[in-house]
Amino acid sequence: MDSKEQFLEIIRKKYLDLTQEQVPFDLVDEVSNNITDYYYDQYQRFIKQYPKSVKRYSSFQIKDLDHPITHETIIKILKEKVDTDYEKYAILFLNMTLEELKKFERNREEFYKMF
Repeated sequence: MDSKEQFLEIIRKKYLDLTQEQVPFDLVDEVSNNITDYYYDQYQRFIKQYPKSVKRYSSFQIKDLDHPITHETIIKILKEKVDTDYEKYAILFLNMTLEELKKFERNREEFYKMF
């Protein structure tokens, strides 16, 4: 399995490309580290849980970033760090329009209300 540093390098590069220097590096770094921690732990668990899928979970796959948990985590971090400006950064990280971001948040609220 790739190292945690390799996961971080891939994830940080993706977010630096998406944000195009429009987000402070410290914020990109914090988001990248948090997302790396989550996915590295998940991959380690999945390798043990699904031994036949070792190849799938040996290297980080960018497509995994396009997941509601990732989006929620990024939004949560941004709300904590930049409060009211979170939307302008979230649309960059998530590669969404403001309308798409608002729709995502509404849908997640409705989803959680079901439980």
